[in-house]
Parts: sequence; C-alpha cells; structure tokens
Amino acid sequence: MTVQRFIPIAAVFALAACGQGAGSGDSGSGDVGSPPGGGTTDSVLYQGALTVLQDAEGEVPELCGVVAESYPPQCAGLPVSGWDWDSVEHEEASGVRWGSFLVTGSFDGESLVLTEEPVPTAEIDMADYPDLQYTEPEIGEPAEDLSVEELQAIADELVAEFPVYVVGGWADEQNGVALVDALLVTPELEAYVQERFPEGTVAFSQMLKPVE
Repeated sequence: MTVQRFIPIAAVFALAACGQGAGSGDSGSGDVGSPPGGGTTDSVLYQGALTVLQDAEGEVPELCGVVAESYPPQCAGLPVSGWDWDSVEHEEASGVRWGSFLVTGSFDGESLVLTEEPVPTAEIDMADYPDLQYTEPEIGEPAEDLSVEELQAIADELVAEFPVYVVGGWADEQNGVALVDALLVTPELEAYVQERFPEGTVAFSQMLKPVE
C-alpha cells in the first residue's frame, strides 16, 4: 500500500473506475452548521477542496490529508460535522464511501462544522478558487540554526502529537526550517510550536484556507 501527499486541488485518486451513487445508510453526523455536543463554533470560516471519506466502521466522515491508494481508499483525518452522504454523489465499495468535494465550514475544536453544502470538485472549476491552490509556506529568518536531524525531529514530533491535523513534514536544510503540511493549523498546534521550538523554525502549509 502506498500513500501520497495531498495537495488540495482536483481529485486525488488514481483508481479504477467504479460506480457512483447516492448510497443509502448512515447520513453523517447531523444538520449542516450544527456543532456536535452543543460546542461553540469558531467564527472563522475555512474552505478547501479535499477528499471526504467514511470507512465501514467509522461513525463520521473525515477530511483526508493523505490518502492510501488501496481500493477502496483509506485515510484518517479531521471529522466533519453535518455531512449527509444521501445528498451528494460519491463512490462506495466494501462499505467505504468517499469523494472529492469543495467544503466550507468552521472549526469547533474537534471537527469541521459545515456551513455550506459540499460541492463535488468535478462540478467546479478550480481556477475560480485561486486561494485554494497549493502555495509554498512563508519562510522567515529562524531564531536558531538547527541541524537537519533536529528539524526533521521537529516535523516528526508534530506528526506524532497532532495526527488529526498534521499530515507530514520534512527538513528544509537550505532555509533552516521544518516544513509541515497540515489540514488545519489550530490554536493548540500554534501554541505547541511557540512553546517548544525556536521562533521561525516551523513553516506551515495549510490545506483548509481561511475564507477572506
């Protein structure tokens, strides 16, 4: 089984063609815009063109940062609140449901709470969403010179500590920083970086982009 880094544009699966349909089963986790457990939803809206997948045993769909190119595909990521598989065209095999969608929502501390109906990426022109295209992270001047091994250790630590949000990272020897891919840079993740690592030694690329 192989995995690939997910860039939030277009579809990510290099799979054999299979049937599409509305499916009939668990519809997700509630009405659009309704936070689970009555939690408080962040006022910031985020948007991304991402794969949403729910496996046979999964209670809720999840946004994928990295997708395993098995069939059916596999991933684990940020839970999505308010998803309804019956309302969107998707693929399904062996109890797994998935598809590539433009999603918009707010973060309630545990999940992305949908504030708009998801739209299959096959139905949109990504040129209309330039802000969602992948861009290299902004890199400043690191406060300390760290070795490649130290930078990679930082990236690995963030993947291990924040597996839902951080999907990968590597050492950028030329710029002296750890480049980190994240579904979402949460306040908790930002605070962790600020408290544990020298200033400017981590540069994030975020897949869910704030809506201006």
